[in-house]
Amino acid sequence: MNQIKPPFGQHFLHDRNLLSLIVRSADLTPDDTVLEVGVGTGKLTEVILKTGASVIGVEIDHSLADRLEDEFSNVSSFRLVRGDILKVPWDELLPSGRRTVLMGNLPYSVSTQVIFRALEYRSRILRAVFLMQWEVGRRLTSHPGTKEYGILAVASQLFGRPKLVRKIPPDVFLPPPKVDSALMRWDLSSEPLFPLTDWNFTRNVIRASFGKRRKTLINSLSSGIEGLKKEDLAAILKEMEIIHTVRAEGLEVSQFAELSNRVLDVVKGGR
Repeated sequence: MNQIKPPFGQHFLHDRNLLSLIVRSADLTPDDTVLEVGVGTGKLTEVILKTGASVIGVEIDHSLADRLEDEFSNVSSFRLVRGDILKVPWDELLPSGRRTVLMGNLPYSVSTQVIFRALEYRSRILRAVFLMQWEVGRRLTSHPGTKEYGILAVASQLFGRPKLVRKIPPDVFLPPPKVDSALMRWDLSSEPLFPLTDWNFTRNVIRASFGKRRKTLINSLSSGIEGLKKEDLAAILKEMEIIHTVRAEGLEVSQFAELSNRVLDVVKGGR
């Protein structure tokens, strides 16, 4: 008998040992508030609530939300928000005055977007513990010189240390996905781990750098950043003792921070 595919591509985790591992990986205390992305059947929520932490759960599937409201109707430490995590205002989700723990079994289609949204609100997020597609987890933790290393790795590692907790096989989900999953922990810093002048500008530099991976950094950046000339970028790379033929995947995260600061000085006419 074929399993019915959930309308939003969800894969529900019911393995109690793994649910416990996810919650242990988050180091929750009774004083914590958890923003859970995609509550689903509420199995993870139950384990989180047992730690004494409060949960703000976001669920897009109305049929699931109806069941969740019934199941947790008498639980004062649980609040359900119906909607799309990418459309619901995070200013209204995240409590002010303290940093929230972000958790969930991320649908594969939105995992990268949720990570970048978390970066926007890093001053209000303490850490994130997610289940996500294995390939996305590899990209998140990748290193220079690998094919996985790109925008996601540099951006996330500028503000934290993503770590792979465990590889998760498909058969622990209902319905089982066609690929492996990764349990990830990402401790976020509200401030960059390396000196950074302007994060918004740096984000543009990173995107332009990896926009054309086969091109050298000089060619990709000079065409992607307005006001930046090839000769200026060549001079910057020389000062940083980086070969002029380098491609984006050849730079360390710290070098991207320094490069963006120097490029910003040039673009602003500070040099």
